[in-house]
Amino acid sequence: MTVTYQALADELATSLIRQDPGSRVVSENELSRLHAVSRLTARAALQELERRHLVRRVRGSGTFVARRVEYRIAADMPPSFQATVRRSGGMPSMRLVDSRAVAPPPAIRTGLKLSPAAKTLRLTRLGSVDGLLASHTTTWLPLGLAPTLADRLGGAASLMQELTDLGFDPRRRWYRAEMDVVPVHIAEELEIEGRPLVWHTTGLNGDGPNGRLLEMTEAWMRPDVFQVRLELGSAP
Repeated sequence: MTVTYQALADELATSLIRQDPGSRVVSENELSRLHAVSRLTARAALQELERRHLVRRVRGSGTFVARRVEYRIAADMPPSFQATVRRSGGMPSMRLVDSRAVAPPPAIRTGLKLSPAAKTLRLTRLGSVDGLLASHTTTWLPLGLAPTLADRLGGAASLMQELTDLGFDPRRRWYRAEMDVVPVHIAEELEIEGRPLVWHTTGLNGDGPNGRLLEMTEAWMRPDVFQVRLELGSAP
């Protein structure tokens, strides 16, 4: 019986469950020899596993078992990248790429209910999980919200933690997650080959019960790193 690449991918998927994330997957040549299939079938099977986000192919290095972290969005979860990753057992880190005062785009101005002349502090950050590039996040905050915030974020500090330390109580007002084609410059920064569909999230956070708007955020998240899980209400 001829082995199809889908059948080979299903067989490999079962075995990958028992392997540690980050461990190397056999090459196309090895796969072809071990399963007595053509190299084209072996290549198609690995590509299928990559589409399922079960493996991560690194050019020049090989194919590795993907380390996917559950990114849970629920009422009891704080609006924090680092806190969400940490609760799922991952090791998060965030690097500040750029921080500057800018006139916000119209959608951001409207969302934050800013006056026409108001400016925002725009933060651009790259997030990693277990040392792997995972997300590109742009955040806009009213410029006068916290004058010392940019200095406090010079390292790998958590934005939510810094806002909390400054006396704010960040909570989600609304949040949206969808699969979208990654822009070229974001793909380059996240070291993504081509322009595949990735998680595209946008959200607005406010200051606890008083209603003051704190920040609007847009993020692009690698689906081979994150398994986004949305929960509404309480599970029985």
